[in-house]
Amino acid sequence: MRFRRVFVCWLGIVFLPAVIFAQQSGAGRPKIGLTLSGGGAKGLAHIGILEAIDSAGLKIDYLTGTSMGSIVGALYSMGYSGSAIEKMARELDWNNLFTNQPVLTDISYEEKKEYNKYIIEIPFEYSKPKLASGVIAGEQLWLELARMCWPANGTRDFSQFNIPFKCIATDVSNGAIVTLDTGDIVTAIRASMAIPSIFTAINIGDRKLVDGGVVRNFPVITAKEMGADIVIGSNVSEGLRKSDQLQTPLDVIQQLGFYKDADDFKDEKQLCDIFIQHKLENYSAASFGSIDSIIEIGKRKGREMYPIFKHLADSLQELYPLPPFEKDRLPFTADIELTAIHVNGLKHSDEKFFLGRLGLKTGGCYTSQHIKEAVLNVFGTRFYKMITYDLVPDGKRQTIMNVNVEENPLTYVKFALSYNSFTNASAIVNITQRNFIVPNSRAFVTAAISENPRVQAEYFKYTGHDRNFGVGLGFYFEDNSMTQYENLKAKQDYHSKYLSTDIHFQYTLNSIMAIGVGTRWEFQNLNPRYSEEQEIRGNSTQLNSYLYAGINSLDRKIYPRKGLDLQFEAGWIYNENPGFRAFRDGVQQPLDSTNFSFADYQRAMLQAKYHIPFGYRGALQIQAGGGVNFNHRQGPINAFLIGGLANVLRNQLPFVGILEGEVNTSSAATLQLAYQYEVTKNIFTTPRVGAAVYDFMGDVNQRYNYLSGYGISAGYSTFMGPIEGTMMYCDQDGRLRFYVNIGFNF
Repeated sequence: MRFRRVFVCWLGIVFLPAVIFAQQSGAGRPKIGLTLSGGGAKGLAHIGILEAIDSAGLKIDYLTGTSMGSIVGALYSMGYSGSAIEKMARELDWNNLFTNQPVLTDISYEEKKEYNKYIIEIPFEYSKPKLASGVIAGEQLWLELARMCWPANGTRDFSQFNIPFKCIATDVSNGAIVTLDTGDIVTAIRASMAIPSIFTAINIGDRKLVDGGVVRNFPVITAKEMGADIVIGSNVSEGLRKSDQLQTPLDVIQQLGFYKDADDFKDEKQLCDIFIQHKLENYSAASFGSIDSIIEIGKRKGREMYPIFKHLADSLQELYPLPPFEKDRLPFTADIELTAIHVNGLKHSDEKFFLGRLGLKTGGCYTSQHIKEAVLNVFGTRFYKMITYDLVPDGKRQTIMNVNVEENPLTYVKFALSYNSFTNASAIVNITQRNFIVPNSRAFVTAAISENPRVQAEYFKYTGHDRNFGVGLGFYFEDNSMTQYENLKAKQDYHSKYLSTDIHFQYTLNSIMAIGVGTRWEFQNLNPRYSEEQEIRGNSTQLNSYLYAGINSLDRKIYPRKGLDLQFEAGWIYNENPGFRAFRDGVQQPLDSTNFSFADYQRAMLQAKYHIPFGYRGALQIQAGGGVNFNHRQGPINAFLIGGLANVLRNQLPFVGILEGEVNTSSAATLQLAYQYEVTKNIFTTPRVGAAVYDFMGDVNQRYNYLSGYGISAGYSTFMGPIEGTMMYCDQDGRLRFYVNIGFNF
């Protein structure tokens, strides 16, 4: 009791002057302001303070914030409770938000294979490399903010929020403090957190804005200017770092940018009535992998501050009674009806293409999720670097959608390195050009420079009202040194060349699924490296008309935890023109003496890999493959090649335990199970087991009709792709094999 009396007296001494002033000025109840500082990931500690304020029933009248404080503060101002903000913070994929790259599931189906598989990507604009004003444009962040800020849709004056709100940005042209309190809330808070050299600057009107933390990271003065009599300030910043903490050039650059704020902070702190300093010296602004720990630190500080908030709330309630406090203050947000859609910023792509992919119609009613998915459907084409929108009220529940677009450069030059036990080392070069020859198209050429060279080229043109139809042209060439096996033992080394040209028509059902038909002209050349008792050499051409279906719902390119990758193709091989020659003991024999036949035949091939999350760090993988050449009697020509862990060959069915092509057959079915476990961050181990049957239709090899294999892999996920080594074993010959794969395969 004594403590309580002392505490209440202390509160009276601290806040009585503000209360008396408020009464004398006729303002009635003293106004409470809340200021949340910037600090990147550390700013999530503010959530604990909000939860303590909610629990105490303390009504906040004004709210100001900078950078991460502006995000948390804006959400609280709109009406989210502290608990609701915590739930959202824990569910967000922060690593994905702070990147230029969308998640794989949002990429258009036809773009998935090439997406994010190169170490370096250099954009070119008008034949010159183009650099941005920051590293991260933040499309994913912007869309997520737009979804969370949907309750403020149509509110252009931030003073009309449930709690009046202002955030701080910096005018990059002159270093002036810019207070943002009107306009689009998403654009405002995105500008407030645009850390120089990290995020791209944001244009609002004729000003280019960056992070407000450069000049005012703790805007207590702003809260006072709004009318706050008592200001509660939550600060997560540690101020300027000491010299021994400046380890990299980026550290130095960031330090130089925050000198002005360091001076401003001294004045801000003095104006703060309740100052809360979070102890987060073990975390940095980029510690988004530790958000659970940071939130817990904030919650502990909130519990520590709760008695102060509670006594302040009770005292004010006794003097100035208010209706019961509500934690969740979000207004009801109805669907919006779009009366018009305006697209600004298009230079290279046309509006019909954009609106077709967007899929929104005037007169239609939409939720925030509908609009987010529509924008991602356009963004997934990779034509655009940034797509933002502003929803302007046009009468009751009616809205005009203004879309602002920043296009990607039309040309990219990309580089990668790869090593595989089969293909050996490769330097991979890619040139991608959009709007090549005709608008709304994408063309690329990729070459692997190695002892087993490969070249691939593709041209794809979007068509149809919603741009979900497409016409594709393709070219592929591979030159391989291969070994022919008999009974899983090396028999002959030979040189294999394969070349194809292709035309196909595709219908994209959504970002993860497509179907199509096409025709492929194929050329094959086969030459043994040395003479055998019986051999075949030469070349042939053929036509292959096919239909195909594909599904790719993987959540990430490397070591996915969930999703399905399925590729199916069925076709008809015809118009074969064999130019092969058969030899026995060096003497040419009639081709029909080999019992080979080059009659027309049908074929089908399926490859599927399904990933199921299993535990916090694990994923179960179910991999199935199959191929059938009906009425096929061509020996190793056009056969399916079983073995290897990565797809590096035409007609390959990967299988643990044996190497590429150790079994070739006209019919096969494989099934493999694996458990992928992340031992520690980006380090994985994957045990595998597999079984296969083959030669159940046709006749290529006869001795072995089944296979069983095992393996265990250790891998590391890097920016250049996986670095993985595998030890594997096959029951059928009892040999231990080793397999290495580095980087993305061609």
